[in-house]
Amino acid sequence: MVEQLSLPQIERLVHRLLPGARIRDAAPLGVRSLLVSLSDRQIVVRLPAGVDQWAGESLSAEALALRTLRAEIDLPLPTVLAEADAVGEDPPALALSYVPGTPLPEVITAIEEESLFAIGQTLATTLARVHSYTTPHYGPLQPDALPTPTGQPAVPGADVAYLRHRVAVTTAAAVARGQLTDEQREWLQTRLAGWLTTTGRPASLVHGDLHPRRLLVRRRERDWRLVGITGWGFAQAWRPAWDHVALQLNFADPDYFGLRVGYGAAYDETTDRRYDQVREFALLPYRLTFLLERERADLALHIAADLDTVQSPPVIATSDEPVNGANGYA
Repeated sequence: MVEQLSLPQIERLVHRLLPGARIRDAAPLGVRSLLVSLSDRQIVVRLPAGVDQWAGESLSAEALALRTLRAEIDLPLPTVLAEADAVGEDPPALALSYVPGTPLPEVITAIEEESLFAIGQTLATTLARVHSYTTPHYGPLQPDALPTPTGQPAVPGADVAYLRHRVAVTTAAAVARGQLTDEQREWLQTRLAGWLTTTGRPASLVHGDLHPRRLLVRRRERDWRLVGITGWGFAQAWRPAWDHVALQLNFADPDYFGLRVGYGAAYDETTDRRYDQVREFALLPYRLTFLLERERADLALHIAADLDTVQSPPVIATSDEPVNGANGYA
């Protein structure tokens, strides 16, 4: 998309975002991003990527998520500098601070396991802080009800109802594509309904699209450090398990083994609530949903068939008490 922009369009975009800014250079930084060098700094200009069924419009989701987290100045996140609506042929745009670093996949083979483990730990503690921002509403972020770090009321069963709704929508789409029969869809939903229990918690702010390319790293002496988490266009209000599952599936390559281990170990130390930890019984419903939304109904069926091989689901948790030792999960 950025390749289609002319230099005059880029200049107009930047001037609408930051009036008076003097542009020295601009270069593509991914499919919908520009790295713009100004006279005094570098910025990233983000362009729209469309509307996601569950996160909403990408620029809005990214801006709302990063504005929500603007007080977390010690986290490795870009900050929102300005937003601009579409004008004529010029698209809407978002200006972010530039976080210098190298996308993780470009250097993964040069990073030792110890550093990967540490990167996973940093990612976990960062996302635990992100997930601590909660809102009563599930789904796209709402400008008038942004997640906050203070306690939020939860509607009992809202998390289960929302997950079942997403599964109902995605399984109907799978039937329409010929990936599921009506009988398989009904069986899948019945299996899931028998497994789910409510967390009794409000919705958390989640990144929504964790991929190795979203992580920026930088070498410091002998070690590599996580210096940036980008790509917040799929941020939404849901459960932390959604980010856990995305990480496990999108970082499944053996090269990321140390990162996955570091992430799981560090995240589980941030909370006593077992349904928010990186535990298989808590992740299975979200893994199934994730695969359905990625149009892999075949793998979702496989997971649903194997639910009984995992220990029985935990008891229903209250909003204030973690599950301790329930059904063997000590």
